Amino acid sequence: MHTRLPLHAASLLLALATSACASAPGATVTVFKHLGSKQCSGGGQTVPELAKVLSDAGVPVLAQRCGSDGRMYPAMCGAADGRIGAFDIAATQAEAAARLGFRPLGPDARVQPCP
Repeated sequence: MHTRLPLHAASLLLALATSACASAPGATVTVFKHLGSKQCSGGGQTVPELAKVLSDAGVPVLAQRCGSDGRMYPAMCGAADGRIGAFDIAATQAEAAARLGFRPLGPDARVQPCP
């Protein structure tokens, strides 16, 4: 005979399993935030400025890189350019980073060391 878990019990087990992996000692995640720069004019924030936002909020930055979000943008002066700052942080700090507007790095993003 096959028994099924109620949906809420299965969801709870999945959440516990996921949080256990994310909070393993030494586990890290990569989060990003758009720089806010625009095509033709640049501007926005720098990667070090965004790293300072994290560190000022008590989220230590383990590594920082530059990159793009991997999305396509229309070629037009004044439009977003997709440039991002990417930051490795402790997995236990992901929620704090999310409250500051940082999101998990997506699979299409491209990052490299900053010049």
